[in-house]
Amino acid sequence: MVEPLGDDSTFLNSVAIAQPSFCVPDLRGHWQLMEPGRERVEGTMSRAQVLDRLDVTSILDVGKSVREVLASGGTWLDALDVSPLVPGMSERAELQEFEKLLADRLGHLVEVCQRPRTHLRVEVERTAVARARRLATQASSYLAAHTDDWDRPTLRAVIPKRILSLVREDQFDIYENRVAVRLVDHLDAYLSRRVTDVARLLRLFNEVGDHGSTAGQGSHWRQKRVYQLWGDSLDAGEARRKAERTLEHLKFLKYSVSGLMDSVLYREVPRRAFVSTTLTMTNILANDVHYRRVAEVWLAWARLGLEQSPRPDKHFEEMQELCRCFGGFALLLVIRGLDQLGIEPVDLSQALDGDEIDLEGRGIRARLSWSLTDSTLGLAVDGAKPLRIVPIPGSVAMFGDEDLARLIRDADEAATRTEITLVLYPSPSSEAALRRMAPLHAHRLNALSHEVAERGQGRAGFLPVSPWDLSSVERVARELRWVITAPRFLAYPPHIANPPIPNIADEAAWLEATGTGVFVTRAPEVHEDLRLAERLTTQRTRLEALEDEHENVSQQLRLAVRDGGASGPLNARKRALNASITDLRSQIDSLADFSKALEAAIELVKSLLSCPTCGTIADTRRDFTGGRGHRFSCVCPDCSTRWGTEACPNCKAWIPTLMPAVNSWTANDSAVGWLDRFLGADVLAVPFKMKDGTVSFVCPSCDHGRESYMPSSEY
Repeated sequence: MVEPLGDDSTFLNSVAIAQPSFCVPDLRGHWQLMEPGRERVEGTMSRAQVLDRLDVTSILDVGKSVREVLASGGTWLDALDVSPLVPGMSERAELQEFEKLLADRLGHLVEVCQRPRTHLRVEVERTAVARARRLATQASSYLAAHTDDWDRPTLRAVIPKRILSLVREDQFDIYENRVAVRLVDHLDAYLSRRVTDVARLLRLFNEVGDHGSTAGQGSHWRQKRVYQLWGDSLDAGEARRKAERTLEHLKFLKYSVSGLMDSVLYREVPRRAFVSTTLTMTNILANDVHYRRVAEVWLAWARLGLEQSPRPDKHFEEMQELCRCFGGFALLLVIRGLDQLGIEPVDLSQALDGDEIDLEGRGIRARLSWSLTDSTLGLAVDGAKPLRIVPIPGSVAMFGDEDLARLIRDADEAATRTEITLVLYPSPSSEAALRRMAPLHAHRLNALSHEVAERGQGRAGFLPVSPWDLSSVERVARELRWVITAPRFLAYPPHIANPPIPNIADEAAWLEATGTGVFVTRAPEVHEDLRLAERLTTQRTRLEALEDEHENVSQQLRLAVRDGGASGPLNARKRALNASITDLRSQIDSLADFSKALEAAIELVKSLLSCPTCGTIADTRRDFTGGRGHRFSCVCPDCSTRWGTEACPNCKAWIPTLMPAVNSWTANDSAVGWLDRFLGADVLAVPFKMKDGTVSFVCPSCDHGRESYMPSSEY
């Protein structure tokens, strides 16, 4: 971020800025900053950092929709109505009107390239006699003056060796042919972009189909959420068939147009021959049966406005808007992730036109905040570390290994132990981007901070997200679940110090006494209630009686003093009452505090009975097992999901765990992003299989078990 200095002009990429702005590259990939009273600072950004046009347009479309909701005073529910997927997928998967026109006029373009019109050009050249067909008018005089062109003289004449002749050539480089050749270039670029666009859509449609084929291997809850997200957009089966037909047609057009680059006309017209976008209608372009159709295609292509070079200030504004819209897209993912976890605003009618909102649900209270200046987001949960989300709209996956290592190292250095840092970046457009990276970097760019933790060192998490990526919401929800759920698991069993009732644990089997207090090891059943409210009522009734007696004694004492009677016994009784009232008030306050703390502890333990995946409430005796330390385990009676805590065999720290029931473990846990594809948000610590086939979990404190799925190395 660049902060302007005072009222004087600050220039970023030759554009004056009056508010904090993102440092972005210009059209050449350079950036420069000029501030009053300081030397100019400049640098370059690799083209690999710049997103391709498809990603830019999709992020702008989704981000602008979110920003419109914020600007218009929309609510949480209005934001949920915005789809995080590529807008207009069904329309994108169809043949566009221009492509239909091109398919209809392509034959005319082929005819022009194969049998073009030419201008006849006649030039005078000095050629060998055997090649001469027609002599130039000045051939005799030129031959008489150039004896070196004679073969031999004779008595009557001269036998020439070379002579001036007229040479006729077809001139291909005329304006109309330049239009046709440059149109081939423009069409090839356009069709390449469209093939890439529809191919990415088809991969997206196929991914939905793959979810169905692999549903038995991973979490069916994840499959259900993905289908629901997809179902809000369009019918996957029909869209898939439509995209396949469109892609086949576009590839045919692409191959046909690319083949024209080997035609006679394309080879004869110079590559640097420039044609303005505004077409000049000549007689040939207006009247020739084939050239007229070529002109129609050119005009239709020009109306698309694809080759208009933006002005530097317009490019700067678009790059600033891209950064802001990616922040809006990140906010949408967080809102959808929280909604997926059952968290919603305290007041659903509250507008999102501010920069924060209070949330509640599943027994927690939190506050979500966002910045419209630098696009960062924050989530503060009661009793947990705050989460800070930093969206970076750059093609991080295309960085070189050295640049990636530097980026990760800088992010780790900026991360602190007092908060959780998550960096969101656009998903790569293909799996090839991940394969080209070193395995360590590829895994790191798909891992949360606790999944790469090392003792005593803060780490930043990285996640790829994109409107083209079905798993974006799942990835963000996985981080949100950790921030919200892990602290509650690790808070078990809640401890209450110095209970005011002696041997209270003897009255309740769900309490366990220690030297300093009691632990709440499970939620009590109805018949196990300690009736603290009744005890408080009894104590308060006693207090009222003592206070009434104190008032009566005080009145008698005033009368005795006024009448000169004996006041000694009354004073003694008043002092005794004062002591009793003070002691009773202290007992009531202690009992009230204990009752409040016990109620909060019971609520915490009760919240552990709610299944994180399906929401079913487990039975406190049959399904829940707990005790001292931090170990507890619970199994859902409905979906068989298991959750709880277990001790790390290495550092003895407690690991929060969540594992839904899966029919088979066929996921390749060494593949990048396998956790998102296999379990999605239905996981806390990373699971892995032991040699004996049992499931264990990676320790978020000392990274024990991380070698099972991620290379080990230092950045």
